Amino acid sequence: MPIVAYSVSMPQPTSHLLQVTVDIRGIAGTSVELVLPVWTPGSYKIRDYARHVQDFSAGGLPVSKVAKNRWRIRTGGRDRVAATYRVYAFDQDRRGAHLDEEHVYLNGAAAFMYLEGHKERPVTLELRTPRGWRIATGLRPAGPHRYAASDYDELVDCPIEAGTFKVKAFRVRGVEHRLVLHGPVNRPLDRITRDLSRIVSVEAEMFGGLPYSAYTFVLHTVPGTYGGLEHRNSCSLMYSPFGFRKREEYENFLELAAHEFFHLWNVKRIRPAMLGPFDYEREVHTTVLWALEGLTSYYDGLFLTRAKLTAPKRYLRKLARRWQAFVEKPGRRHQTLSESSFDAWIKYYQPDEHSPNATISYYEKGEFIGLCLDMEIRRRTNNHRSLDDVLRKLYDACREAGSGLPESEWRRAAEDVAGGSLASFWRDYIDGTRELDLEHFLRMAGLRFRGEPKKDNGEKKPPRKAWIGAMIQTSGNRLTVSTVRAGSPAERAGLCARDEILSLAGSRVDKETWEKRLEDLRPGQAITLEVFRGNFLKRLRIVTRAWDDLTLSIVPLSKATALQKAIYRTWMGEPWRAAK
Repeated sequence: MPIVAYSVSMPQPTSHLLQVTVDIRGIAGTSVELVLPVWTPGSYKIRDYARHVQDFSAGGLPVSKVAKNRWRIRTGGRDRVAATYRVYAFDQDRRGAHLDEEHVYLNGAAAFMYLEGHKERPVTLELRTPRGWRIATGLRPAGPHRYAASDYDELVDCPIEAGTFKVKAFRVRGVEHRLVLHGPVNRPLDRITRDLSRIVSVEAEMFGGLPYSAYTFVLHTVPGTYGGLEHRNSCSLMYSPFGFRKREEYENFLELAAHEFFHLWNVKRIRPAMLGPFDYEREVHTTVLWALEGLTSYYDGLFLTRAKLTAPKRYLRKLARRWQAFVEKPGRRHQTLSESSFDAWIKYYQPDEHSPNATISYYEKGEFIGLCLDMEIRRRTNNHRSLDDVLRKLYDACREAGSGLPESEWRRAAEDVAGGSLASFWRDYIDGTRELDLEHFLRMAGLRFRGEPKKDNGEKKPPRKAWIGAMIQTSGNRLTVSTVRAGSPAERAGLCARDEILSLAGSRVDKETWEKRLEDLRPGQAITLEVFRGNFLKRLRIVTRAWDDLTLSIVPLSKATALQKAIYRTWMGEPWRAAK
């Protein structure tokens, strides 16, 4: 069987070019093919990493490119071949590769080709870094600057950070964890790792332990960034360097970390069968991304309350804000959660101006489905069981099977825990587009929605405002339409995305005056809008519609039953108290 060894060097970091060698021994046959993934696990979009590859060679042996991401080498009967290529690494994204004079970050799918037919074979990796650089990765050490992986999937699933990073270690349940930081941060690292350790503790408590021998949080701080990518014993996080001081911004970071860390179980171990071992050359569709990402979004904020890093009132305030944003999107009436999951490759990761009208986010609705399912299970079982038990049941099933599960297993596990059929729940809310009555499920925990007029400088605004249904963006001095809501006055009047707005009621507008002018309008008032569509001037008449301009909040009921109080207490971690 072939033996595959990788080596990576970076002789000139300022060129942003990585040099990768794949040394293959024990070849049988007259040719081999090397294949570079077109996507990376955890991010469901075709990225075509091969576009960054150049200078492929194989020691003088004949090479032909037989597909966009495949290189065939004619061995001439040799049993050993060393292929070399360079990768342009200037993608400041956790799903790619980035090299400069300070560091290198490597997501394996963006750089490592695999030997066709032998992804299951053990591999080794040697990293040749500039003098003084340190290395952080979840791969097993196999010597100085050398690492080993049990197969190609593990190699890809252990990102690499090397450079002059800062590192802060901490232990949870006797297991070492590291925060590896590239970039500045406006909060002491010991404060951050203290809070990360509390998140790790509450998540480990849910599953009864930690499924690794060590864990690394890789954090890149880059202005204007936000996101993460999960891995089997590490995660890659991106966040603003100035987002750690203000309370709400820092809580957003902790939610991000809690989200990616929870994927240790819910994605990396609890997963449908098609998500590992992976087909790296084409889309891998599943209808349960809502359960993998949406349920994780439900839990990330909850873990902050369980870890006492945020108060239940703050959690509920943010939940209400997210719900308010969700119900303003017409797409919820057209796309189901299972469809949103399946079509992530072509819709979620490639949105356009029509997306809010036709699609939903499986993260967004999946979070609310998680809450509803949790409340339904708690109600049916007299608060003896919860969604936690469903996740634990799925985790045990995956460990027992040693592989992923059929998609039907998510409903079956939920019904086993709930003690009865959830057919109508699945039909209406997951496989259907029935309007989700979130308040119905919140009442199971003694809560309800309350809408109040928004405030401006401490003064309440009118509860209803004039609405036209167009989202606006600026580019330089130009004011253009980004999205027109389906069924809105703007759509009925013929306003289109990418129209450039010139005037409202005969007066020129920019972003600041546009907002102020809209605030002065009355519901039902007719206005004239002048726009450029391409090079042609158009005049549109729009009749505004009334819009409830309220701030939604989640508050306790005036009275609650013993069961409602018990559900709230075990869910939020504090006693239920009646509304004042």
